[in-house]
Amino acid sequence: MMRKTALVTGATRGIGKVIALALGRAGFSVIVTGRTMAANTGRHDGMGGVAVPGSVEETVAEIEATDGTAYGLRLDLGDRASIDAAVKAGLERFGRIDLLVNNGIYQGPSVMQKILDVDLADAERATMGNFVNQFHLSRLVLKAMIQQGGGRMIFMSTLSSVEPTKGNNGLFYTAPKAAFNRIPDYINFEHSADGISAFLIEPGFTMTDTLRAAWGDAASDVGLGTQAREPEETARTVVWLATHEDAPRFAGAKLINAPDFFCDSRIALPE
Repeated sequence: MMRKTALVTGATRGIGKVIALALGRAGFSVIVTGRTMAANTGRHDGMGGVAVPGSVEETVAEIEATDGTAYGLRLDLGDRASIDAAVKAGLERFGRIDLLVNNGIYQGPSVMQKILDVDLADAERATMGNFVNQFHLSRLVLKAMIQQGGGRMIFMSTLSSVEPTKGNNGLFYTAPKAAFNRIPDYINFEHSADGISAFLIEPGFTMTDTLRAAWGDAASDVGLGTQAREPEETARTVVWLATHEDAPRFAGAKLINAPDFFCDSRIALPE
């Protein structure tokens, strides 16, 4: 049986890393992408450059340590040339991309700033990184998927993009995400007949290594009283949507709560 290939953005840490590891265990060859290539060099630009764990090389090593196949590439959502290069290199290495997980985000200052504090140049970077360049990446992969006869895409959004404003997210996090939400809907509308299924999911308030590093003891307060979920819960849903024959019926504009997907959909939890 041919091994399928997945490209995961933002796979250096957090939910993206856990998804990449889960896909590796599920039998995918995983194209691990992110900005931080080497260990101990990660910084959170939206939090003043605080050090954060994880790197492309570490995620690749963890997948390979369990006999999985992984290929690490630099992909910066603020650098369109790096997007082009990563997709090109991934296709040259594996010949196809069966799954795109649009998990990575631009994390500059404006994503948490109040309106009067936002610098327009960074607002433009946030819009490019969290919408326009995500569209560009999706379209590049879409073209490859159409040529190979189909594929699946998973778009990681946030509940704050569809709810009234609260918490710490700024306008230039939620507004580009609201635009980002429309991409899978249009892909399904225009290309479901080409064998493409695109899903829109959100992970809820999830406790990650990034959150702990950036917020320290205050990490649990970020959820505003919401019980924190685990990254593995979202990863489990991603693997099911990526592999199950019944998954395409969930493709569409509806925002899927990933941690509660199996309960909400009355589907038995995978073993």
